[in-house]
Parts: sequence; structure tokens; C-alpha cells
Amino acid sequence: MSDEEILQRLPIAAAVVALRDDRADTELARLGAYDERDQGQVDRCLQVFLAGLLRSTWERGWAPADVAQHGRRNLDAGVEPLLLAAISAEHVTYKAATIDPNWLAQLTDLGVPQPFTKLSLTDWSATARVGRYLTLHHALSLAGFLQTLPVLARLYPLPGTPVRHAQPVVPANGKMLARIRALLAKAEATEFPDEAEALSGKAQELMAKFSLDHALLEAAEEELPDDSAGRRLWVDTPYVSAKAQLVGAVAAANRCRTVVIEDLAVVTIVGAEVDLQHTEILSTSLLVQANRAMIAAGKHIGHRGESRTRSFRQSFLMAYAQRIGERLEQTAAATQAAVPEADAGRLLPVLAKREEQVDALFTQLFPNTRTRRTRITNGAGWHAGLTAADQAQLDARRQVRR
Repeated sequence: MSDEEILQRLPIAAAVVALRDDRADTELARLGAYDERDQGQVDRCLQVFLAGLLRSTWERGWAPADVAQHGRRNLDAGVEPLLLAAISAEHVTYKAATIDPNWLAQLTDLGVPQPFTKLSLTDWSATARVGRYLTLHHALSLAGFLQTLPVLARLYPLPGTPVRHAQPVVPANGKMLARIRALLAKAEATEFPDEAEALSGKAQELMAKFSLDHALLEAAEEELPDDSAGRRLWVDTPYVSAKAQLVGAVAAANRCRTVVIEDLAVVTIVGAEVDLQHTEILSTSLLVQANRAMIAAGKHIGHRGESRTRSFRQSFLMAYAQRIGERLEQTAAATQAAVPEADAGRLLPVLAKREEQVDALFTQLFPNTRTRRTRITNGAGWHAGLTAADQAQLDARRQVRR
């Protein structure tokens, strides 16, 4: 049996294993027969197959963090270590200078070791203490998953191609970020909703202040650099549309734009790099807080004893998103209003140029978006969500200085 013949069989085998089709056992038995003849040949073919699928995945717009996040929802837990090992092996041939810093940061966050290492299924099986049959099953399951991924907007240059802007992945002040994260950690830990909302509001104030300070620094430059970019935030199911609205509210308060792909439960955020970072941090925290407030509100039973918990929670989260958005906008506006008059004239053109850059990238990435209206079907949930969000205390102000 040649490598070519095995490689021709693998896409079919991967598809039936991923679908848990009745033919999966037959395909695994056939691959096992090849394995008995020459285990090294099967390893080699599977490694080539997985590397090709991963490259195709990058070409369809996916980044490592996207694949890992989506994989955690669709693959057995034991497959993720193999996915990370396959990603590492696929990157072996790329020079570090041809990989975007944000892409490298994702690999680091996922725990993919650098320098990258080649994949040997036999060695991986021994290290992971996984039997040979299960290793083959994991490999085919992973391949089948990769084969079905749809096309996404490409947010980063492909690895192996020239990197246009080798900018720092974290442009924000480290101490400021640490302070913001500490505030949000306290907000997530407290059992008192009013305290959580006040802490989140203070975090938004610091974010807005830093963003404006950053814009004032850019105003001194001859030409405003275009650091607009996109990030994806994967939200938990259910109530994806309502949670996406909360992310959108945070994004709007931080001069970013969003698009949601509800079937994948992912929100893409487009904005200037510093605003993206702030939006991601605050959105992640507020999603945790909103979920806790929603659960604390309890279940909801209709007048006839029927369960209306789902509509109650959907409406709760939508109301929460709307009111939080309003209050974050107020905080951002108050922070901008505190800019000294001497600086305001320099600041506004920079903010206008940033908005123009963000809109241009958004249109490039998403030329065919459409706005979707949502209906409120549970008045009790809506009012409960407003009440939860109304406990925010976002009236603190701080003057922005040069």
C-alpha cells in the first residue's frame, strides 16, 4: 500500500469518524490493518494529512485560538493535546519573522511550545499514555473536525508570509492593564451586584482615560499610524445573541464595531489595538458578571405553571446589555469631556481618523453584513435585567492630562 493510497482514504475515514457514522469502525479497522503492516507509514501519512488540513484552516481565516476554542465545544477532551501538537508541527517550517506577533501570542497562550517541534504519533501516544487505537481515532476525529470548518474573515497574515507591522502585541501600559484586571477580578469575585458594577465602571473609566491619553500621544506624530485590527471573542451558549449584544455594547463604548456569527457563537471585534484590548478584557468580565446575575435572578414560571426560564433569561441579558451599554457610554463621554480645552482640539481629529480607519477595515472584512432586530418576549426578564444593570455606579471622573 503506497502513501498516496492511504492519503486518498483518510478524508473519507476522517469524515465518518467525526460524524460518528456506522462506517467509522470499518474505516478504523482498515487503517488498523495498514498500521499492522507499517506503523511508521500510517504515522507519516496522518501527519502529512493533518498538516495540510491545518494550513487550509489558516487559509480559510481561522487562527490557532479560534480552532482551539471551537474544538473544545466539538471534540472530545482528549483530542485537544493532539491538536496543539499538530499545530506545533505545522509551524516547524515557518521562520519566526514571518509569523504575526499576535499569532505567536495566541500560540503562547495555548501552551504550544516554542521552538516548534515535529509530530510523531507514536511518540505522542506514549507520552500521553493513550493506546494506539484511540490515538488513531483522535487523529481522524481531529481531521474530520478540521475538514468541516467554514470560511472566516482573515484577521492576521498567514504564517510564512511577510509581516507588515511588527508592532508590540500589548501596546497598553502594563501597570494600567494590571490595575484594570485587578478591578475586574474583584468585580467577578464579589457577591454584591452594586459593588461589581461600580468596579466595572471604574475599569471602563481607566480604559477610556488610557485610550484618550494614547490618542493625545499620537496627535503629536506627523502621520497617525493605522493599527486597526480585529479579534474574535467566543461566547458560551446558550443566549448567544443576547451575549453578543453585551459585547457589542462594550465595543461601542470603546469605539469598536462588532459582527456576530451566531451559529459558531463568536463575535468579531474591530477597532484600534488599544481599544480592542480594553473591549476584550471588559467584555469577558461583564459576561461572567451578567451570567451570575442572571442565575441569581432564578427561574421563571408562567401564570399557568409553565417554564418561561429561557425567554426570561434571554430578555434579562438583552436588558442588561442595553443598560450597561448606556452607562459605559456615559462614562466614556464624561472622561472625554474632562480633557482640558488645550488638548481637545488636538484630540478630536485623531479620534475621527481612528474611526475612519476602523470603518475601512470593518468594510474590508465584512462587506455584506446585515442588522438583525431582536424581540423581547418576557417583560419580567427585561425589567429584572434593567434592575441588575441599574445598580452600576459609573459616575467617577478623572481629568485627562498630557
